[in-house]
Amino acid sequence: MSRQRRLIQLPLVGTILLCLLVGVYLLVWKRFSKPEPESTIIKHPVETHPDEALTYWTVEKKRKAKGARLPNVNWMKERGMMSQLQRLILHPLAGKIFLCLLAIVYVGYLVGFGSFLGISLSTPSETIIEHPVDTIPQVVISHWTAASMRNATDADQQTGNASDFTQGSIDTSKGKAAQQVGQPPRNGDPSYPLSTVGKIFVTNAAGQDMTCSGTAVVSLNHSVVDTAGHCLYWNSNWVHNVIFCPLFDNGSTPYGCWAARDLEVPSDWIGAKPNDYHHDLGMAIVAPNSQGVLTDVVGGAGWASNQPVNQLFYAYGYPAGYPYDGQTRQSCEGAKGTIWQHGGGSVVSIPCGMTGGSSGGPWFTQSSGNWYLNGHNDFTSGMQRGHMFSPYYDDTWYALYDKAQHT
Repeated sequence: MSRQRRLIQLPLVGTILLCLLVGVYLLVWKRFSKPEPESTIIKHPVETHPDEALTYWTVEKKRKAKGARLPNVNWMKERGMMSQLQRLILHPLAGKIFLCLLAIVYVGYLVGFGSFLGISLSTPSETIIEHPVDTIPQVVISHWTAASMRNATDADQQTGNASDFTQGSIDTSKGKAAQQVGQPPRNGDPSYPLSTVGKIFVTNAAGQDMTCSGTAVVSLNHSVVDTAGHCLYWNSNWVHNVIFCPLFDNGSTPYGCWAARDLEVPSDWIGAKPNDYHHDLGMAIVAPNSQGVLTDVVGGAGWASNQPVNQLFYAYGYPAGYPYDGQTRQSCEGAKGTIWQHGGGSVVSIPCGMTGGSSGGPWFTQSSGNWYLNGHNDFTSGMQRGHMFSPYYDDTWYALYDKAQHT
């Protein structure tokens, strides 16, 4: 049943219950309000002369006379209680109190429903598509030799349809701004939060080894990697052999790589129309490696959603398309964002010349000395040459993240 139908039915159910209670009260009132039939008095004239009756009772007869049996006490009590109940029900004040209580309960129900409605409408309804990985992590890791990593090609940088862009603004009333401070690595690595940035290796449905970029994000399960949706799901197929290698540098990975155990994207991306990248979002949940759980080792980047875009972004990734080779981390630092309407939603652009392979790499913002993930390298457009675009991190991004951290 859809959320809209449930929201319509809830007040209807409350109204029906109220009507039933009022109906029951009226039936009871009608039952007890029937006037009792008048008692018929039976007259029995005494034919015996009073003097004869008095002479009958000698001292001896009075002494031997037995006591009359007492009436049933319980029966009398029941009759008394019923009489009191009847008087209570028929009392005008009792009826008013009962109806007032019903009104109070119903108003309370409506207030509760209003709160529920507010929460329901503020909660993103986006469906998250989950793809559990059935390959053993050690098998996935063993697939990626130094040679296969070196030969992996970049996941083609997506190119948006230039005619589908209009510069716009964000309606802040549609989503609640939120953020969470990151988690530094347990060893105090001074490179944090850059210690959370890494290279992603995947094999597509055609058997090609490809590369992307990603970020370890602070999360309840300490195992979430943020990236682009097209790095995990593309051309109607999920990728496989997914690993994440933080601090990758010319084939060196100081902490090793983590294999994905679960991949997740929004249904919006699964069913996206061509050239619509506004919800090109993805999360990989990784299994521990020999070093431990992901964010305990490399740290977890803080995150922010539903934020203003007129701030400075710091983008990172592993571009492999010309003139880059994908072997080192690159950056576009201190670039100011611009908001655009694209496809079915909003995207952000910054001046940046990174190429394919950087997809999924983080866009960090800084506030009060803390760094927050607030976007990622996603696609380019002929309309804005020399610029990189990211989906706007909105309620759908948060729904995806929240699902991933509970997986």
